[in-house]
Amino acid sequence: MRKAKTKAKGKGLWNWMKRHKVVSTILCLLILCFLVMAMSLGVLLWNLNKDNVGIVDADDVDPNADEVQIAREDQKNKDVINVLLVGSDSRDPNAELGRSDTMILASFNKAEGKATALSFLRDTLVEIDGHGQSKLGHTFAYGGVGLTINTINQQFGLDVQDYVIINFENLVEIIDQLGGIQVMLTEEEAAYYRENGMPDIVAGNVTLTGSQALAHARNRSLDNDFGRTERQRDVIYGIYNKVLEQRNDPSTLLSLIQFCMTQVSTNMSVTELYEMAMDVLSVDNLKTQQAAIPTEGTYEFGTYEEMSVLNIDLEANKDYIQELLY
Repeated sequence: MRKAKTKAKGKGLWNWMKRHKVVSTILCLLILCFLVMAMSLGVLLWNLNKDNVGIVDADDVDPNADEVQIAREDQKNKDVINVLLVGSDSRDPNAELGRSDTMILASFNKAEGKATALSFLRDTLVEIDGHGQSKLGHTFAYGGVGLTINTINQQFGLDVQDYVIINFENLVEIIDQLGGIQVMLTEEEAAYYRENGMPDIVAGNVTLTGSQALAHARNRSLDNDFGRTERQRDVIYGIYNKVLEQRNDPSTLLSLIQFCMTQVSTNMSVTELYEMAMDVLSVDNLKTQQAAIPTEGTYEFGTYEEMSVLNIDLEANKDYIQELLY
């Protein structure tokens, strides 16, 4: 992975983390919850699910393959690390579950001490290599995570090479293993859930089971996909906070991390994730931000081949991403 190396200092990462403020970002959720704390206990995670999606020269990419390889991109800024988090129910773009793909770019700008969680809305109409125009959320079904990454890079001028994938059903397992997570619900959301199979749900900071959290993350009945992606980030944030509650109980935490690592797949090695975590943790006052693409004022709702889509101002969103991340 193309990133600067950072050496651990002091008596080890575990003690370092206890002495410093833990940052609240989706990037650190990925690294801290699933890897770093276990590594700090001296445990090698043999059960890391290492994917076989490789990085190849752009000329060697077959966009029509079942598993499209990732086109090699030069890192645009040596201080900016980008990892795509993908959540999916299905590989069928014509099934309702297949349109539930989640794409969140976790970005860390080391020079500025800044971490960003950037959601890409699945209904965004884009040009997909080898498939013509379609929804961005369909790329995973058409050609796997490689096609998703290549499309995001091509359309938005990015340099993503690394990813983590989790199936939504596995997300339920992780949350239940945690004993549920706390999420802030609005009055409108609580009323909707009471009418749809959750009679005891109230507004405020509530504890959700895995299936309840999944329903919340999928919900766009009250607004649109912008609201849904915000709920997804809230659920991930809830997982992060619940894991932090376990950080002073090494045996419980280790068991949890070992379980979680069986539920995700990635093309990153444990060493790469560890080094990335050390880069993030080296920042004393990390700045965090959340956003969604397309950004406000750069899109309009429309239809394409009988699909509801978002027609976007591509250049405006590319400029917005550059300003946000770099």
